[in-house]
Amino acid sequence: MKRLILRIAALGTVVMLGLIAIAQAQRGAKDLLPVANEPVRASAPPLNVGAPKPIAAPADSGSRLQTGIRSVLGGNPLRSKSRGAGPSDRITPAKVLPADHQVVVEEADRYADRHADQQRRSLPTGEPAPFRLDPLAAPATISRSGPAEESNFNPPADAVASIQPPLGTEGTAQPGSKRLEGPQSPQLTVQKFAPEKVQVGKPAVFRVVVRNTGTVAATGVEVRDQIPKGARLIGTTPRASRSAGGELAWSLGTIEPGGESCVEVRLMPVAEGEIGSVATVRFHAEASARCIVTKPELVLRTSAPDKVLIGEQLTLTIEVSNSGSGTAAGVVLEEHIPTGLKHPAGSDLEYEVGDLPAGESRKLELTLTASRPGPLTNLLIARGDGNLRAEEQFDIQVIAPELDIALKGPKRRYLDREATYRLSVHNPGTAAAEHVELVAYLPSGLKFVGANNAGHYEEADRAVHWKLEELPTGETGTVELVTMPIEAGQQKIRLRGTAERGLAVEKEQPVLIEGIAAIMFTVADVTDPIGVGVETTYEIRVLNQGSKAAGNVRLAVLFPAEMRPVAAEGPTSNTLDGNRVLFEGLSRLAPKADVTYRVRARGLQPGDLRIRVQLLTDEMHGPVTKEESTRVYSDE
Repeated sequence: MKRLILRIAALGTVVMLGLIAIAQAQRGAKDLLPVANEPVRASAPPLNVGAPKPIAAPADSGSRLQTGIRSVLGGNPLRSKSRGAGPSDRITPAKVLPADHQVVVEEADRYADRHADQQRRSLPTGEPAPFRLDPLAAPATISRSGPAEESNFNPPADAVASIQPPLGTEGTAQPGSKRLEGPQSPQLTVQKFAPEKVQVGKPAVFRVVVRNTGTVAATGVEVRDQIPKGARLIGTTPRASRSAGGELAWSLGTIEPGGESCVEVRLMPVAEGEIGSVATVRFHAEASARCIVTKPELVLRTSAPDKVLIGEQLTLTIEVSNSGSGTAAGVVLEEHIPTGLKHPAGSDLEYEVGDLPAGESRKLELTLTASRPGPLTNLLIARGDGNLRAEEQFDIQVIAPELDIALKGPKRRYLDREATYRLSVHNPGTAAAEHVELVAYLPSGLKFVGANNAGHYEEADRAVHWKLEELPTGETGTVELVTMPIEAGQQKIRLRGTAERGLAVEKEQPVLIEGIAAIMFTVADVTDPIGVGVETTYEIRVLNQGSKAAGNVRLAVLFPAEMRPVAAEGPTSNTLDGNRVLFEGLSRLAPKADVTYRVRARGLQPGDLRIRVQLLTDEMHGPVTKEESTRVYSDE
């Protein structure tokens, strides 16, 4: 009977303690690590903090770790909210029950586990998730639940390399405080504290203390630890997150020099033997530096005349200045000479200016020679280190005189008829032509007669010269030349104009000089009058008064019926045909030459008898006819 009473009393005690444990577990669930909604961040790799130094235990001796027990109504161990335990603090072992009570306690444990599972399923939405076998297992999707629950995530090295920002990304950072300038040497010591002995089924607290023994603050401090084999996690202070490797992770933020921070892990030993884990600390050391960013600015200014005469030199005055706030380094001037200007060194020139401090300038001079007329654009470039660049373009007009000559006059002329020609010289260029000379060279078939405007003829080279001191742009000078054609044939008048700066232009004017055959003839009777039966002679003289030979000169003499031709003679053979005398054609009768034809005739009847003489040449369109009268009388 006494033994039965003791068992009932023990069972009642166990039931009461189990109810107390369930109540405390529900209150402490908010401090346990959540299962989901924990952020994941990348953290820096762990730094070598050196050998940890022992950390003195807190002076608060009233803080003690509570003894973990199992309730008959739930399997969640209670979490201690104490700030820590010193070296003298130890987990108090639970009282060992007699062997015959152990069965009842184990049955109560199984009942408590089933009851706790029913309690978890009945929790309202929004409450902290109940404690499970792996309370730190994170779901596939992780979201932020609040600043206090943030954590850091360490990606693998290849993942870090794959998220490098693209080149050219513009930054947003600002210089840090002055205290971050210079060498920064934070130093952390880490020490882990654990109870000397714990009992299976009773909670134990492991503490990790991190202290900054350096001279500057350590930022981004992160502590990582693992759940020891043979133990089950009850809770952490402060709340931990799960790292990518399954470790417990605490982000402690910044620890100032001399400061320290502590994390606690509450475990429930579940197997006999030695338990433990290795805690690691990672942190960042911040260092700042600042510099003054300057912005040099290159400016080019070029002064030069906007017009230059061809063949003359053009001087460019170049000024390169730095209007920015810093030194322009490695300044080089580039000159790209356009077509129309020349320099002995070539068309692409460079000049090393060197470094140009802010607010300073350099002046240079570049001399070029104008080689071709027309508008052109010069390009000058200044460049320097750091993609400094400035350009200067300016327009230049290369002006030059030009000559254009013309000759107007007859292109066909007959011999011995004067021909007047108008010679002109025009300047269509952009500058005045100076010391202009106009020369007309006469062929042998033209004889110089005269010229106006002080034209001077030189017999040696058969040339007529005119000179003008200046011929302004757009103006024309005109002179006259009088010639006499003296030789038939194709002739050429050659005209040449020259001026300073190597100007020269030539033209030729062809002239066809022809002669004209001017045939004149006379008819006269030698004896007049004559008696019937008496003969008389007619003389016909043919003269070429022209300047051209007459060809195929043909002559015919026609007598009236009262007369009859008896004989004839001349430069060609003839034929007597009744009352007609026909002379064969004379192939050529030279200019100024003459020939005489003679014909004898007898008078047959009295009267005023008339003969007709017809002359025809190849140059004539029709025959020319002349008559001669002879008086024939009778003695009766």
